[in-house]
Amino acid sequence: MTYSEKVIEAIQMGNLNEIDDLIQSAFDNDDEETLYLLGNTLFQLGFLEETKRVYNHLIDINPSDDELKIYLAEIEIEDGNELEALELLHSIDKNSSSYSQSLLVQADYYHLNGLPEVSIQKLEEAEELLPEEPVVKFALGEVYFTTAEYQLAANYYELLIEDGVEEVAGTLLSARLGNAELMLGNYEKAIENLNEALSFKDDPEIYYQLGFAYIQKAEIQQAIDALNQAKEIDPSLVSVYILLGEAYEQLNQIENSLKAIEEGIVVNEINIELYLLAAEYAAKLNDNERARKYYQEALEIEPENERIILKYAEFLNYRAEYENVIELFENTSESVQQLPEALWLLATANNEVDEYNKARDFFDQAYNYLDDHLDFLKDYAFFLREDGQREKMQEVLEKYTSMNPEYDDDIASLMDDDFLY
Repeated sequence: MTYSEKVIEAIQMGNLNEIDDLIQSAFDNDDEETLYLLGNTLFQLGFLEETKRVYNHLIDINPSDDELKIYLAEIEIEDGNELEALELLHSIDKNSSSYSQSLLVQADYYHLNGLPEVSIQKLEEAEELLPEEPVVKFALGEVYFTTAEYQLAANYYELLIEDGVEEVAGTLLSARLGNAELMLGNYEKAIENLNEALSFKDDPEIYYQLGFAYIQKAEIQQAIDALNQAKEIDPSLVSVYILLGEAYEQLNQIENSLKAIEEGIVVNEINIELYLLAAEYAAKLNDNERARKYYQEALEIEPENERIILKYAEFLNYRAEYENVIELFENTSESVQQLPEALWLLATANNEVDEYNKARDFFDQAYNYLDDHLDFLKDYAFFLREDGQREKMQEVLEKYTSMNPEYDDDIASLMDDDFLY
């Protein structure tokens, strides 16, 4: 039994305190091929420090083993030792047969660390060395896609497809091209390529993208069919239920919209977006108690969620439940109460329950934030008229009409010269 084999045996037996000494004995007694196998096995078992120790020893023996430097660099990156990894990669000479691979590893590192420009530079250099290598072209397409350069990404995907490449690193190129065309708004091309991808394999994400493309083209039934396929393959995809709700809404089938969202809640009971949409669709069906139930359930999940609180308050305000609006905000944090939308809702609610001093205070506070919001300015102007604040009302009306010269009859009634002057 070699010492390398004894290292692995010690790991399997749980005698981890023996590993360091056994590795040193392996260095002293085992041949290089056996040590290579030891390093690979240690890596597969997740012993990164020990793997690095073995690889560094082999590099000391063979300083020109650039392939091993790349393996070690990838481990250093995985282990968070980025400077050590880059030092190893930069040590590989341009004339080395491993240089292009080192460029790919560097490109991947820079891409993942938010430096796409550097990543592209490395990949373009690799492309000069390996002009026919699909992996390089695909990597360039991927970097351009993640930086929203969708046309450039599509160009690379198309080049690969024209060269007869269907898949790279487990990714269907027709699916990536379809996604890029989708982002570019080329929905016909997107649908063509996404359907091509589905001829290779059923993928819920591709069906979802296809459904989205059909909605953009107002081909709603095709969208629904695609989204139902996605749901059947993977019922856990929340985005599918949301898009199904939208598709049914465009057909004015609000009952089906609500049903789709409720199906989503069954598979994901903590997704806030689903509860808010369920409440919205229930309200559109005039099922107000059902809507209330979904808002309250959402609040139980996230009691301090500002969006839930504001949406629920808007619902209560629409229902003229002004006391409930006030009570809702009284049970929230000060930071939520100071949101501009909350101040506006509180101003309206207090005005409706004849708490004019409070309403005045809330309107004045909200004005500091919503002085460019036409609907708020309109509400504020009417309050100021009832409150007898003519000069302030004139200021608000001037601001309103400067933003919207073609004002409606309500604003025109406030512009009555006899009243203002």
